[in-house]
Amino acid sequence: MSAGEIDLLPGERVLWAGEPVQRPLYVAADGVIAPAGLVLAAVALWFLFAKEPSGPVLAGVVAVLVLGLYGAIGRSVVRYLALGRTTYAVTDSRIIARSGLFRQKERSSELAGLPAPVLKPGPSRTGTIAFGPGAVTLMGVGEPKRVRDLLTKAIDEAKARQAPPEPDASDTSAA
Repeated sequence: MSAGEIDLLPGERVLWAGEPVQRPLYVAADGVIAPAGLVLAAVALWFLFAKEPSGPVLAGVVAVLVLGLYGAIGRSVVRYLALGRTTYAVTDSRIIARSGLFRQKERSSELAGLPAPVLKPGPSRTGTIAFGPGAVTLMGVGEPKRVRDLLTKAIDEAKARQAPPEPDASDTSAA
C-alpha cells in the first residue's frame, strides 16, 4: 500500500507499508470450525440420500450442506484469496488494512488505543501481528520482528503525544 492509496490525516506520515508475503490457508480457529463444518456437511449428505427429503425440508438440508462446506473449506479459501488483495500501512497515528475479495474495505486502529503488539511467528520468516479483539491484525507479514518493533515504538510515541503534559515542578501557584 503506498501513501497515495490511502487517505492520510493532516500531518500524518507513513512509517511502513506492506502486504502479506505468506497467506495462511488455515488459522487456529479453523481447528474447530473446519471439523464442525465437515460434521454438518456429512449429516446433511446422509439426510439428503437416506431420507430423500422434499419441499422446505430439502431446502433446509441443502442450506445446512452449504453452511457445512463453507465452514469446512470455503472460509479458508475465501480468506486465502482475500489476503492476496490485502495491503497494510502503519502511520504515526494509525494502523490501516485494506482488504476484500470483491470489494476493498479499509479498516484502521488508532495506535494510541492499542496494547503492545503480539507476534506469532509463521513459516518462512513471516508472522502475524495482533493487538487484541477488534483491532487490525497484520497476517503473513515479512520481517515480522522488525515490523513489531516499529509498531511498538510508534504506539509508545502515539501514547506519549496523547498524554497530558506533566505539571511543571517550578509552578508553585496555588489555586
